Amino acid sequence: MLLRIPTISVVIPLYNKRAHIERALQSVFSQTLKPDEVIVVDDGSTDGGGEWVLQEYGSGVRYLRQPNGGVSRARNRGIAEASYDYVAFLDADDRWEPHYLEEIHLLIHRFPKATAFTTAYQFVLGDQDYVDPAVRRLALGGVRTLLDNFFEVCAHGDLPFHMSSLCMTKALLNEVGGFPEGEPMGEDQDLFSKAALRGALAYSRRVSSFYHMDADNRACLNNIPEQECPFSQRLVSLAERGELAPELRESILDYTAGHLLHLASLNIRAGNLSAARRLLEDDRCRRRWKRYLWWQTRYLLASMREHPAIAA
Repeated sequence: MLLRIPTISVVIPLYNKRAHIERALQSVFSQTLKPDEVIVVDDGSTDGGGEWVLQEYGSGVRYLRQPNGGVSRARNRGIAEASYDYVAFLDADDRWEPHYLEEIHLLIHRFPKATAFTTAYQFVLGDQDYVDPAVRRLALGGVRTLLDNFFEVCAHGDLPFHMSSLCMTKALLNEVGGFPEGEPMGEDQDLFSKAALRGALAYSRRVSSFYHMDADNRACLNNIPEQECPFSQRLVSLAERGELAPELRESILDYTAGHLLHLASLNIRAGNLSAARRLLEDDRCRRRWKRYLWWQTRYLLASMREHPAIAA
């Protein structure tokens, strides 16, 4: 019996990424299995990136332009406009390996009831500088498996996948409400969490996507939150309602503790020590006591450098 080939729309949000969008689109059109459509949602770019897309790829992409409203609004627009059953996301400063969509097809055929289809990735820190994320607690298995302990994995290491290595059905994206709008950071983890709470995620250990940390205009560095992000607050509220299995509840609380420590680390590096102190004062941070002690020490050292008279 012939297998039905999944139909996939690719959604690329674009905001002032003229320097990187060519690389992203080249990776899409170099796929061994071609997407059924490519949607570029220009979220009010002012650097000429949208005009370049129209000039170079006008007949090959669906180009949508809207006033600047943030990456969640751009992705939600792409979801709403998508014509096909599955939606794969690619940020304009990231790229795919040529076999990425082929890997997604294989996951869909093997695990058709999974809530999302995801692959491993690498960080790109600079020219030819590739780093594997520190992913821990993955279940033993083959190259392709079901990930049913997402929160536990994330609580003890880096995310096993990222926004540019995720594909979901349009139906489920609509069911969970897409991405939360008006939130400065964590909109991707909000979606990951909602998918994980609905069932197991299909996961491939094959590196198929690259997260470019060296890209210009990265939102996570330009807008560092000074308090816990809404997605984490919602997870804490869910855990506190007492409706979850104890093991899942503990994993979720550990996951949110890791989020607090991550934000504290960003604020320490940025010199915003008052925000870092408030984050580290949350009792949940002690659930990850080794990381807590590390960043508490970094905070104290930074405070002494800023106020040497107090240290003396």
